[in-house]
Amino acid sequence: MNSVYLVIMLGIITVYSIINNSVKHRYSEEIEPLDQKEYSFKNLLPLGLWLYDEIKIPTSGSYHVFLFQRVVMVYGTRYAQYYLRIHWAEKFLYAFLGLTAASFIGLVSEAGLAYIPVVFISGIVLFFLTDKNLDDKANRRKMMFMMDFPIFISKLTLLMNAGMHLRQALLRIYNDSSKNRPLYIELGTTLQDIEAGVGESQAWQEFSERCKVKEISSFASMIVQNTKIGGNQLVEELKRMTRETWEMRKHASKQMSETASAKLIFPLMLMFLAVLVIVIAPALLQFFKGF
Repeated sequence: MNSVYLVIMLGIITVYSIINNSVKHRYSEEIEPLDQKEYSFKNLLPLGLWLYDEIKIPTSGSYHVFLFQRVVMVYGTRYAQYYLRIHWAEKFLYAFLGLTAASFIGLVSEAGLAYIPVVFISGIVLFFLTDKNLDDKANRRKMMFMMDFPIFISKLTLLMNAGMHLRQALLRIYNDSSKNRPLYIELGTTLQDIEAGVGESQAWQEFSERCKVKEISSFASMIVQNTKIGGNQLVEELKRMTRETWEMRKHASKQMSETASAKLIFPLMLMFLAVLVIVIAPALLQFFKGF
């Protein structure tokens, strides 16, 4: 019976290795820019990219929209199509890893033929679990926007209230900011686009789409409106927005604390069970010694 799972496992590894190596040269330039830290298995992605092209994954429907929106939230509009392809390649990779791992477990546990459906279910589960990882990335990025935006608005309001021009204030904030925070990365991209000749309306619209936070979209619209019609109301609008966004930050902080608390539940349950075993085990041993 073990030979069945050994054949399945070796067959999966062999097929994956052969096809991946045969198409690697075709997708080498596509996977080269990927960060090795984030994509530690990037050399195994060519097969997934090849499957994406061969199967011709539909580019419409609710599932495609769901994935595309999450990719935009994590990587921005400009590179969304590229990272959507990479995400599908990851999905195929994790499906094969699920099949391989489940086959190995069936091999070492000497499982019967009834375990075979579990092998295929494992591949399907990991295939869709990759979407959960993408969704978590998008939510973490959104939280970072919500935490940083109130501070950004406060700084911008102070600088403009002191008489600084909008563009100068934005450059000053960007130059003094941490370049590894999503908000300031997107701000830098927007300022570079405007400097390169992209229209301000288009640049701020793309900024809004990349951030996908309601308050940031309102800010971008306000900047575009101020650029078109001018006026001296921008500082007053920024002051009003400052008060509103700090409420948003409080809400984001509360959500983050609730998420952290939820993640602690499982370790606390394990600790409780361990303590329970330590406390009850001696009493049970004494009880059974009496018989």
